[in-house]
Amino acid sequence: MLKGAAEVFRREGFARARLEDVAMEVGINRASLYYYVGTKEELLVALIEQPAYEMTRHCQEALDSAEPADAKLRRALRAYIEDLATYPELFLLFGESQHFATIPEARGIVDNADAYGKTLLAIIEEGVAAKAFRADVDPRLAMLGILGMHNWIHRWYVPGGRNSLAEIGDAFAALVLAGLRP
Repeated sequence: MLKGAAEVFRREGFARARLEDVAMEVGINRASLYYYVGTKEELLVALIEQPAYEMTRHCQEALDSAEPADAKLRRALRAYIEDLATYPELFLLFGESQHFATIPEARGIVDNADAYGKTLLAIIEEGVAAKAFRADVDPRLAMLGILGMHNWIHRWYVPGGRNSLAEIGDAFAALVLAGLRP
């Protein structure tokens, strides 16, 4: 059912998708779908919640590692891309993010996104403190820039296209690190 919901949300967009569309996609009647889920918001949260927590956990693991800050940041950025490859439904998180603040069931996802940003910020601040990253770049702006780069991939990435997610991840990590190193 979640795979069908992901396909419908991708194809129709969350705002236009209907539970009837999901029921048709998975080959069940609407009443059967309502037995499992009451709203499309519940489906969206069920689809994205666990992968989003995994993404934050991987960033936290990078922060907690004994590696120097630049290696931690590279590890966190690669993990982000690997999570997108493992959980393509995460593209919905970024594509439909404007809806999450209005969905009461999504409060945990919104809080988790904040935790991800704070963890990424902690890695950058650690790098500045260790003089591995430039002190003249505001760590918060660097974090927001990184999130902007990565959270926008869903708008232009084409699976099987010119660049793989791994290539994109490596290129983005190289750009970020080159910009932060003194």
